[in-house]
Amino acid sequence: MENNTKNGLLVIFFAVLLSPFLQQNLQVFHSGMLYGFYPNAPDTRFSFAKWWSGTYRDEKSKYLNDNVGFRPDMVRLNNQVNYSLCGAIHTGRIVEGLDQYLYVSVYTDGYYGRDFIGYDSIIHQLTKLKAIQDTLQRLGKTLILAYSPSKEFVYPEYIPLYLRSPARTVTNFDAMIHTGDSLGINQVDFNSWFCAMKNKTSEAIYARQGIHWTIYGSYLAADSLARAIERLRNIHMPHPVWTKTEHSTTPKWGDNDVAQTLNLIFPITTEVFTYPQVTYPLDKSMVKPNVIYIGDSFFMAWIAQGEMDNMNNEWQLWYYCKGVMNSSHRENGITMEGYDWTGALKSADCIVIMYTTGNLPELGDGFIERAYNYYYPGRS
Repeated sequence: MENNTKNGLLVIFFAVLLSPFLQQNLQVFHSGMLYGFYPNAPDTRFSFAKWWSGTYRDEKSKYLNDNVGFRPDMVRLNNQVNYSLCGAIHTGRIVEGLDQYLYVSVYTDGYYGRDFIGYDSIIHQLTKLKAIQDTLQRLGKTLILAYSPSKEFVYPEYIPLYLRSPARTVTNFDAMIHTGDSLGINQVDFNSWFCAMKNKTSEAIYARQGIHWTIYGSYLAADSLARAIERLRNIHMPHPVWTKTEHSTTPKWGDNDVAQTLNLIFPITTEVFTYPQVTYPLDKSMVKPNVIYIGDSFFMAWIAQGEMDNMNNEWQLWYYCKGVMNSSHRENGITMEGYDWTGALKSADCIVIMYTTGNLPELGDGFIERAYNYYYPGRS
């Protein structure tokens, strides 16, 4: 009996040792993917030069470590143990606030004004944008500057205590919205709207587990933007019409985008999400404009849920003004370098620049300067 026990333990020991190797090569079990930035090191080819320099050992070691069997499962187990026992989060700038609200730490600077770039810089930038807007208007085009909501502005009461400032100072958002109004820039302020709406609706416009507006919130914003375009262009566009509304504690696309990057085994919290079923009725009086969107990741929900496809004839997203997406290329596979952006502007009816408050210091990501130099060469 004693020998049988020893043999059994020996078999289990070797099975545990061999299981990662077997999983890596045979994929016996399905391991769920890791979310966030988890690049796997590529394999390396043997050469005597690499062998003698030691680079082969280092590259091979990184490859084996990143591609070992059950690695995603072990990462999730390690993260869950650290979070459950110590409250530790190992995902870059993600922090847990009060009542299990998740935030991106650097975006709190935008709420407290710690990243304020100064009135002179903002006035200089928006004055150029107003000149671009005027030129585009003479060409029959409409430019809109939109401010997507910030979780830190909508739910500041849950920001972690150690990230708070004793008092708020002037923010980029405050200065830009007031300067834009003074200059006559076409502005759509989703940030203030969401702040005002949070106590007037029982539906989640922002999720504890997400950093962007919820799918529900994205539909509200898309409808509001369409109305702004209609007013400025004197047209009638398709709008999302809700045929049915479902509630679920299971998050769908993007509603738990930050929580996913924690790569835990169990959800960090449970909340109720609102999921409308939407149609876009059409009639002969409706116009679908060609729109270029310039900005950050808040546009992704509109792409994923079909708002851009259903409300625009043709659309492009100049993602951080570095890559181009459209209905045919939904991945960021086209770069702005060498792209015929002036030709794209000529075929567009409307240009929408939209950034969340944490990204306002980089408003336009170079588009404003590039377009201003194009329309007003030689001016500074």
